[in-house]
Amino acid sequence: MQALGDSALAVFFSAPERPRNGDQNYEYRQDSDLLYLTGMPEPGAVLLLAPGGVEVDGRTVRELLFVPPRDPAQEVWTGRRFGPERAMRELGVELAVDNTRFADIVVPILNARDRVVHHLPLPDGVLQDSELLEQLQTFVQNVDPADVERGGLRDGQTLRGVLDSLRSVKTPEEERLLRRAIDITAQAHREVMAAVEAGWAEYEIEALLEYVFKKEGAEHPGFPSIVGSGENSVILHYLTNRRRTRSGDVVVIDIGAELHGYSADVTRTIPVNGTFSPEQRTVYELVLRAQEAGIQAAQPGAEFSAPGRAAARVLAEGLAELGLIDGPEDQRGLRRYFMHGTSHYIGLDVHDAGPYDVLRPGNMITVEPGLYFAPAEDLDSKWWNIGVRIEDDILVTEDGPVLLSGDAPREPDAIEALMRGEGSGQAPRR
Repeated sequence: MQALGDSALAVFFSAPERPRNGDQNYEYRQDSDLLYLTGMPEPGAVLLLAPGGVEVDGRTVRELLFVPPRDPAQEVWTGRRFGPERAMRELGVELAVDNTRFADIVVPILNARDRVVHHLPLPDGVLQDSELLEQLQTFVQNVDPADVERGGLRDGQTLRGVLDSLRSVKTPEEERLLRRAIDITAQAHREVMAAVEAGWAEYEIEALLEYVFKKEGAEHPGFPSIVGSGENSVILHYLTNRRRTRSGDVVVIDIGAELHGYSADVTRTIPVNGTFSPEQRTVYELVLRAQEAGIQAAQPGAEFSAPGRAAARVLAEGLAELGLIDGPEDQRGLRRYFMHGTSHYIGLDVHDAGPYDVLRPGNMITVEPGLYFAPAEDLDSKWWNIGVRIEDDILVTEDGPVLLSGDAPREPDAIEALMRGEGSGQAPRR
């Protein structure tokens, strides 16, 4: 609200419910910005922020949350709703009212003189006959499009820019939730390393991973779990998870437990038979060196791209030494085998909001280099179907980067030891 200015009104709508098939919807997930600002998990909610205040029921308020009303008959089927009283008590919002009052309260506010309205892109795919559709129609019919398009806030910021800046620096409460989500994710990786054998289907690995998530208290996977073995290890976002593993495969496991909306993102690559082949180990150790360089580059004040550039240099040098690209400066050759970025913020979105400009204390990011060798006529077959990605979650601090996901072993010897049943394979946090 400090960034908005007294004449501004910011309006935040909930995410739409999403139909799955027939009369069934997907399990609801709140819009991340609304969840960040309020904690309200239910559909049909709308938040108004008015730094200069608005009049509601004879009082002046700066924050107003519309929530679905309590309905005991409906709650028998769908569970208890917050309602206004509980929303104010538990979410701390200044004033909450039933969303059935949205039009009556909001229309006069929108039509007030000298009011500049700001909002994020309006949700799409909104269900007919939904509360959200009625709210959006009321809003669009009563807001001046010129005000919305004019858009600038104090100091030339935008509403999206303000939220990106806020969400990218985690509060102690957010950090605590993310640390727990990361710990659960690391535990799931260890459980798989200790149990998996050649012949398991990818979906069996996925089932064990997500069992651990639920058992340890995470509500959901933060994103569809990636379990890519053999030929699927070289597909970056492989999601089918139906292939049966074979001895000699590596398996790329990219997963994240979500706790109260906050998602981890940790990737490990393991040999399904418990032992890396010489070529697999060569690739793995190169990616690990690149990741170490990337982690060390995650210093406060550095450009956000610094970890990626550091990792790419190591990968290019290593690939050149192996004769797989023409030299350390062969960027086209590098991108043939390493075609993605190295870092992103984590938080309420697994690829979380943020300015992506410079690293700041309180940022929580990933560092995730990888190499992927798909079969090709000009590539020695000994490298075929070796995909390796190592991804860890990092906290940027004044004193440098802190590895948060080290409980999931990264060193190849530690992975093999855990897969043989020797020791925990855990690494101390930095």
